[in-house]
Amino acid sequence: MTISILAVLFLAVILVISFVGFRAIIRQGKDPADINKEKCSICRTQFNRSQLIERQIGDYRLLHFCQSCIMSLHNEMLSKN
Repeated sequence: MTISILAVLFLAVILVISFVGFRAIIRQGKDPADINKEKCSICRTQFNRSQLIERQIGDYRLLHFCQSCIMSLHNEMLSKN
């Protein structure tokens, strides 16, 4: 009898812990404002995706570049020649 009560209490504790854990995981989703934001691959500043240029490298890597980093790279290239 005592073992049955302890087993039921143990299962109840496990269920409560899993419920609280799943709620915490669900709440960690991205905010709606952060869904359309991405970091520049060079300066790591966060921008809206519409302000960045995306370039795919290889089969799976996607890089994002902001305007100031592109201009900086362009100026470096011009100064080399």
